[in-house]
Amino acid sequence: MTTSNYATPASGEPQGWRYGSGVAIYTERFANGRLLCGGYEDNGIPVMAAHELANEPSFDLVVDGESLCSGWEAVGFTSEREPQDVAAGTLTLRHTRKPVELTVVTRAGGEGFFRRQLRLRNTSTDRSLGLTAITPLRGVLWRTRDNLMETLRDRTVTPYAVGHFKDRDWGNEGNFAWQDIPMNTEVAYESRSGRSGHSSPFFVLKNHLGGGYFLGHLGWSGNWRMSFESDFAVRENQLCLRFGLGPTAPPPMRVIGPGESVCAPEVFFGLCHEDFDATIQRWHSFVRRHVLRRVGDGRQPVIVNHWGYMQHEVSEPRLKAEIDMAAEIGAEMFIVDAGWYAGVGTPWPNTTGDWDAGDRLPNDLFPVFEHARKKGLMCGLWGELESAGKDSRLAREHPDWFIRRYGHPVERILDLTRPGVAEYVETTVNRLIERYKLDLFRLDYNVRPREGGFNNVAGLDENTLWRHVETIYAIFDRVGRRHPHVQLENCAGGGGRTDLGIVSRFTTTWVSDWGRMPRTVRILNGMTMLLPPEYVDRFTGAVMEASYRGNPDTLMHAIILSHPMISGLTPTLAEANPEMTARVRKYVGLYKDFIRPFHREALVYHHTPEIPGAEGSGWCAIEYVAPDARRAVAAVFRLVHATEDTYHLAFRGLDPARRYGVTTEPDGRRFIASGRELTQQGVDVRLDTALTSKLFLLEAED
Repeated sequence: MTTSNYATPASGEPQGWRYGSGVAIYTERFANGRLLCGGYEDNGIPVMAAHELANEPSFDLVVDGESLCSGWEAVGFTSEREPQDVAAGTLTLRHTRKPVELTVVTRAGGEGFFRRQLRLRNTSTDRSLGLTAITPLRGVLWRTRDNLMETLRDRTVTPYAVGHFKDRDWGNEGNFAWQDIPMNTEVAYESRSGRSGHSSPFFVLKNHLGGGYFLGHLGWSGNWRMSFESDFAVRENQLCLRFGLGPTAPPPMRVIGPGESVCAPEVFFGLCHEDFDATIQRWHSFVRRHVLRRVGDGRQPVIVNHWGYMQHEVSEPRLKAEIDMAAEIGAEMFIVDAGWYAGVGTPWPNTTGDWDAGDRLPNDLFPVFEHARKKGLMCGLWGELESAGKDSRLAREHPDWFIRRYGHPVERILDLTRPGVAEYVETTVNRLIERYKLDLFRLDYNVRPREGGFNNVAGLDENTLWRHVETIYAIFDRVGRRHPHVQLENCAGGGGRTDLGIVSRFTTTWVSDWGRMPRTVRILNGMTMLLPPEYVDRFTGAVMEASYRGNPDTLMHAIILSHPMISGLTPTLAEANPEMTARVRKYVGLYKDFIRPFHREALVYHHTPEIPGAEGSGWCAIEYVAPDARRAVAAVFRLVHATEDTYHLAFRGLDPARRYGVTTEPDGRRFIASGRELTQQGVDVRLDTALTSKLFLLEAED
């Protein structure tokens, strides 16, 4: 446990506060009615007050079309120590012109990372306010004045870069890439789908000149924008990097009633002046400890999902046969996916909203789940509770329950801003969990609200996205407290919502619907930067054509590095391929017995952070190491268009003083090598054809 986290008043004038997390320091100052970003340090030593930034707001806020960046008075500051050595500072500001009170909460949780949330309260007793826009965190990094022309080499050197997920389309999640930030040019990324994905409001900034990384993330499941500008002022002889991130929606984003309080999306950010691997490892440690939800010991069960060959045309005999196959390969949980509520021949989206077993299951789901439990399997169930299909009973009975945009209802998207709708969603998820005694509930969200809908609130045309996000968060906060032992799986048409706002309320997340090689490897590679690997769902089988490319060992290597799910190994038990069944059973066992015991604490090393090409070209190498370095797993994947047949893997996380027993798969060979040999000399991995791989399982010799 660290003891270096703090939130305290800062010395020097004007009034200010410092927040320390590990050796990272964030300083704010209050001057002339503004809360200012004083600066960021990554070496544990605060800069002198005279050397801090003096004119950089730390947030943007527009209410009723009026900027509230200035005009504040500081009311008070409190600091307290929360569980797990979190230092929390709460600053209260009151606006001198608008009836707005702003509470700024900053938490320092260790590893160099912080959490920041703004809470707005309408202090009026008779007037509603319209939130036009908000940037919960903005600031300035890496101000440089030393010998700039030489440092920039006549402006041929680009000082900063931003790493982000560059694709926004379904099935392309996790495509991480670095982009240089041209001087005096803004670089911005955003979501317009009404959800946080299929990209994610996640970025890593890199300082090419002075070194160091800055990682940021917005915990928000609606539309968002993040922007970066490399500001080079020749006359002032100054170079710096400006950034900001926040939610976006047509204004008013949210109407705040008299006396009402509203929380802005939470921002997670931190600094690291080590390498990229250390930055990601510290980020994982921080979110595992302070942000993400887990059930029990956090070890994720191996899942079989029914969808593979049946899709929505389920039946009791076929589901039971899938359960038998799940037990045969050593799976631990069986999930019934979409279609269980519908009639024979009905496409699964058309009757979402009617959450009772359809005529495909005349005996309901009880005999299916009873059969699963007799086989030793836990039971899960899929639902898309924020939607209602056009042929559903719900749509017929409640045509006013859908969002309306420009005077017309939008098909399938329920309006959770209406209290009756929100109550229906929460009641339904609790009913399903309790009716079927579920071990897991899987929430999906296969809709794209885009700019959302609009409702008249206090005479204003309020956008629906903000309240929808508020409502779904609150619902699953209560569901989690009511069912603390139930796994909750987050999905949104694959990776449509992978931000920490929603992910933190669930125990595992479906990061993409794409399972085909080679892109599935790139998805794994990128999404294990944003999320620790045990929270990242990956799958293989006939589902989504996931098994149609690559050899069987490679398919399994890609999923046992994540939270594995299998769907569709054989149409019927009589047609099961015994060799494939045995191979799957072997890798399931390796996941359960070798990887999973250290998975939720693993240090992740991304040997190939950028994987180019439309599908994923070249090679991918990824390594997980236990914190005590006694156990590790690594995989090398040959993707497409590799120009060489050999990849040189130099391990990064092993203890040079230890000797390791190394087993390779799929050949099962074993050798002994020292950590020094494996890290300094490494091993050559020869793969002479595309979509193949080599898996390394390492354990320290006593």
